[in-house]
Amino acid sequence: MFSREGSARSDPQNRRLAGYLAFIGGFVNSCGFVLIGTFTSHVTGNVGRFADDTALGNYAAAGAALTMIFAFICGAFLVSMMLETTFFRHKSRAYAAALAIEAWLLAAFTAVSFFVATTHPRLRDAEALLLCAAMGMQNALVTRLSGAVVRTTHLTGVVTDLGIEMARWFRHWRGSLSGVVRVRLVLGANVPERPAIPRIYLLTTIALAFLFGAGFGAVMAVQLGHAAMLVAAVAVGAGALYANSRGQRLDNDDALSRRFG
Repeated sequence: MFSREGSARSDPQNRRLAGYLAFIGGFVNSCGFVLIGTFTSHVTGNVGRFADDTALGNYAAAGAALTMIFAFICGAFLVSMMLETTFFRHKSRAYAAALAIEAWLLAAFTAVSFFVATTHPRLRDAEALLLCAAMGMQNALVTRLSGAVVRTTHLTGVVTDLGIEMARWFRHWRGSLSGVVRVRLVLGANVPERPAIPRIYLLTTIALAFLFGAGFGAVMAVQLGHAAMLVAAVAVGAGALYANSRGQRLDNDDALSRRFG
């Protein structure tokens, strides 16, 4: 799952990656909202909050929203730098390190609530920074890994693409039916395109995984409070261990090549 990038990846590999990380993205987003009242897996809401708070003269809150946007960008920047460097030798190890940092940020979210006994709005914003940075890292990681095919921290683009694919399928179905009933059912000069079934499977996987993750995250937040985020931290940490094991196998293969090559 963490061994190939872009076009070298198969459709099943992308679906497994999408399902795993979309579930985590949905979990973190809804769990964070229940606990601190802020969506953290995407930037759109914080841009709106920044504009609204600025217009109302709530400059401290507007500054906090701007900081959360910056935290998301910093998370994406950090992952991109990690993947560009040769320090990790193999990309699998870079993915492992990025996932480990994401897991640490999610665990730190829980730790803050235990060590700081206050519900001040600015503390809530500080907690949100940790989640925004983690989600920025995840979004950049899966974008680089999949060649911008997969997004796992928001659903706007996914749902839009599903609508496009559904329209393409409907037009193709009408075109096929036209030949049977001998009545023109498709308008326009363009030949109806066959829908990309693997893409529909991928988009559906992301949407369902995010939805189930969001539902599970909300339930866990109600039941466990801030400790619920440890569920996501453990899940991401498991991914880091898996990616690291893949990097270890590549290191062993390199060592054998040098020894017998």
